[in-house]
Amino acid sequence: MPASGWETRRPARRRNSRAEARRRYVLEALERPRTQAELRDALRMSNSGILHLLRRMERDGLVRPAERVAWTRIWERTLKSETGRRS
Repeated sequence: MPASGWETRRPARRRNSRAEARRRYVLEALERPRTQAELRDALRMSNSGILHLLRRMERDGLVRPAERVAWTRIWERTLKSETGRRS
């Protein structure tokens, strides 16, 4: 029986290539710890946009907040040995 409805017309969903490029840039930039503002300015993103990106990457185990100085949060890349470890 042939498929009917929207299943036959809708193409497969592709991932956003710009989002992947931003993630790659953040991982490369975090060779050393950087502030959220440095990453925001380099990517020309809003405060909420860069925070959302960093939190998603933190959830995926790619980055973590290293320290906080006053209102400034400093982020760093996680070590590969830490990505599998959850508490």
